[in-house]
Amino acid sequence: MKSRDVVIGFVFLVILVAGVLWIFRAKNNKTSNLPLPTPNIAQQVKNAFPNIPGGVERANLKDVTGGNSIGVATRTEVVANLPELSAGKYYQVLLVNSSGKSVNLGNMRISKSGYILEYNSANFPGYNKVVITQGSTHVLEGSF
Repeated sequence: MKSRDVVIGFVFLVILVAGVLWIFRAKNNKTSNLPLPTPNIAQQVKNAFPNIPGGVERANLKDVTGGNSIGVATRTEVVANLPELSAGKYYQVLLVNSSGKSVNLGNMRISKSGYILEYNSANFPGYNKVVITQGSTHVLEGSF
């Protein structure tokens, strides 16, 4: 009977140690639910518009309405991911100089990568800010 008590005690001890180890591992293997870092505007633009060539002067366009729209302007085109508008409404692109004078470049058109407007910046020296509007509301803005 003594050897039987020793065996039962040993089995109980093994089960106890295994249970403690299992609980310890379960606590250490929990993953924390930390939020993923939000990419900055430059990273968002690069991800959204991978076909914009490197080495060109560019302005990353940030949503100033609090939305999630983004865009990029080079000295020859403006491309933006913007919500689709109803018939008769449009997005316009403005170039603004340091004194606040603006030039309307025209209406953007829908393309496969969002909205686009092509232009020639050689006609507008000193204009370094790009603004996309919908009506009188500024939607996206950025500077070269």
